Amino acid sequence: MSVLLYSCYLGEVDFFLSISTHQHLHSILSGHLEGKSSKQVIELVLPRLDQLRSISEPFGKPSDASKRKIDSGSVALSDGVILHIDEADKEFVLAISNRFHIDQVQALVLLRSFLYNEGLRSDTGSDPTSLVDELLEAITPFYFSERLSTLRVLIPLFRANENSADPIHEVAEAVLPKLLPDGRSFAESLLTEYTKKTGDELPENINNDPRKASRWARQNMKEQLVLLEVLFWTMWGYVPCDGELVFRIFQVAYKTNLGSTQEHSTLLLHDEDVQLLQDCASLWILITTEILELERVAEPGGIVITDDPADKNIYFASPDALRRIHDLVIAHTGNHFSCIYLAWAFVLSRFTLAAADLKSVPDSYRPFFESLLPHLNRSYSKDREPTHVVMSRMCLEPEVGLFDLVLALLTDSPFFVTAIAWRTGSTVTDPNAIAFRSVIKGLNKSCLL
Repeated sequence: MSVLLYSCYLGEVDFFLSISTHQHLHSILSGHLEGKSSKQVIELVLPRLDQLRSISEPFGKPSDASKRKIDSGSVALSDGVILHIDEADKEFVLAISNRFHIDQVQALVLLRSFLYNEGLRSDTGSDPTSLVDELLEAITPFYFSERLSTLRVLIPLFRANENSADPIHEVAEAVLPKLLPDGRSFAESLLTEYTKKTGDELPENINNDPRKASRWARQNMKEQLVLLEVLFWTMWGYVPCDGELVFRIFQVAYKTNLGSTQEHSTLLLHDEDVQLLQDCASLWILITTEILELERVAEPGGIVITDDPADKNIYFASPDALRRIHDLVIAHTGNHFSCIYLAWAFVLSRFTLAAADLKSVPDSYRPFFESLLPHLNRSYSKDREPTHVVMSRMCLEPEVGLFDLVLALLTDSPFFVTAIAWRTGSTVTDPNAIAFRSVIKGLNKSCLL
């Protein structure tokens, strides 16, 4: 390692927050507390709130203000640590900022963290130009990993928030309201960022480099998958499944064809890329099934059809959202949508039962029900069956392959088989999580009722 790079990290190695990686923070929040109290963990997370909620640009953008801080030779970080920068070090910081188009102060923190946690090869030549190039090449995987880990930090917080027995439940209760005061807006931002990434253009500086272009496309897919994971856990309990949000999630799922519609699909040719596409499709099935809350729907009295529902933050309290979700589902009958199709058929069956107990259907729900129940439609024919019956029969046709799809989910996906996650080096953050199995359990139960 050169003298310059060595001096770049020597000064403040005792400041844990300044040099700790987001990967390390995620590990702590995932249960590896390493002797730290809840208060200490909270103190680790709070200075990072702005970065954690900035899902599209966790490392910010270059700015004149940050450039001036680097030029001054002294930078105060959000945790109170002051970093001093030698003249020679500034070249490395600015090169990182330019390469990844990130904030200059964040580039400084990234450099310090990289050098302390991973280091650089000691046989670097003396040519300053080659030194900068080697640093940029060496730090790129670290930067990509940190982008993923920044998103992953949110997952154990959402999970712990719903489980009072979780070791970091107290941390989640203290941090999440400050981190995400508007959970619904956050879920919307996840969908917006995910959609954007499916159509992102290649950065200009790698257009003519196939190796770098392929690496960028793979990283883009990994970030899409982790965004979907965060969406799953956001909807697990932190954000209500209201009609507009459920419709929006279904809309993005269908628009992207469960993640298979990618601007740069021609760059996703390796086995790892194919696995990422399959994992995104599997996760979309889990998310769209999760937000239908099948187990709640299955309970006696789970669905209440009224113009003035006690719970207005559930999708079936919105007749207009129901109609739009229904139109989306019945318009997409491809085999890979069969799980979602069956789940919606089950929801419709419970609506049919609930409507049978009513003296009259509320006017706001009548347009929705007229397409489902023959006796409410003036074009009623005695041979016409309720929509959910027709849909269920379609799902169970052998050529649809519903059971093959469910079997593949349960036996060939890293979401349900830890060994497969290990063997494939899967990007999935928490293989074989109980929540994933709970969602499929709800779907299987709907097949039996």
